[in-house]
Amino acid sequence: MATYDRGDLEVEMTTPGESATPVSPQVPSEPAMPVLPSAPVMAVRQVTGPSRVVGKTRNPWGCWLLSFTIVYPLIWYFKINRELRDFDPSIDVQPGLSVLAMTLGVVLIFIPPIVSWAHTTSRIQKAQKLAGSRKRCSLLLAYLCWVFACVYIQSQLNKVWDQFGNPPEGTPIDA
Repeated sequence: MATYDRGDLEVEMTTPGESATPVSPQVPSEPAMPVLPSAPVMAVRQVTGPSRVVGKTRNPWGCWLLSFTIVYPLIWYFKINRELRDFDPSIDVQPGLSVLAMTLGVVLIFIPPIVSWAHTTSRIQKAQKLAGSRKRCSLLLAYLCWVFACVYIQSQLNKVWDQFGNPPEGTPIDA
């Protein structure tokens, strides 16, 4: 058995077949720090599978009225895409890129907003399927009623949250 002293820690190494005897560490000469009371510990819920997070139920007509502002439609579009991403890990979306496609795409060329809108409706369809809703969002209907498209899209997204009883935003749900 070999003993090595590394400052405040004494290390003992043994070879196979040799028993080790415990060595007490050296006591520091500094006074010990006072022990502070610990914060209350919250219980952690064990989730067996991937969990889903419920998004916000919004008034579709309120979204439509607020869509006449400049900033709210972009915020709304970001939030619904983020809620879809947080609802299920299999829904792949980057909300910032979706908003970028809507803003810069309108300025440069009109194809990115059309593609982004199509992807968003397909994400809502997937979320409705995962939630167990029988009704599905229609891309064609979203394009046909383009003046009221945000009303239609928000009402279809609300149907996903309706399947879970409209709990508060951010409520985790077992998959």
